[in-house]
Amino acid sequence: MKQKKDNQFPAVDKDFGLWRLLDHTRFMISRLREKELDQVGLTPEQGHILDILNYFGGSATMNQLMNITMRRHHSISTQIDRMTRQGLVKKKKNTQDRREYTILMTEKGRNIFKQIKRDSITEAFACLSDEDKKALDTRLKSLLIHAYNLHGKQYQQTFPQ
Repeated sequence: MKQKKDNQFPAVDKDFGLWRLLDHTRFMISRLREKELDQVGLTPEQGHILDILNYFGGSATMNQLMNITMRRHHSISTQIDRMTRQGLVKKKKNTQDRREYTILMTEKGRNIFKQIKRDSITEAFACLSDEDKKALDTRLKSLLIHAYNLHGKQYQQTFPQ
């Protein structure tokens, strides 16, 4: 990479620059969300799992959670174990497949979920017009589908975005 005049940053590959910008943006918005969820004693991962469970009427299988969050089994399993100890969820073995568990939101989990706000998300996206949001949605979905293809996987929307 060549150094630009006047001690400016060296030239960056455009794709890498876009990735860096996207990652930095995601990180900053995630930090806002983390602070908001901390007010009810949740991590972003726990908030996401409760959101998924709520969407599915209070229960989902481990496989559904893995597919939606794109996390590996051990990561989801560790998170569910923590949430079980906190009384937010409980695990129920699947009667047809003893290896599969259904995760159920408890009353405590439902009560905490009701306290979760989304102000940080609303505020972060407030700088975009509805048209900008629609365009961003289209572009991000294109990137997501292409990334799935590069992993040799078929993208299947399992949760509304």
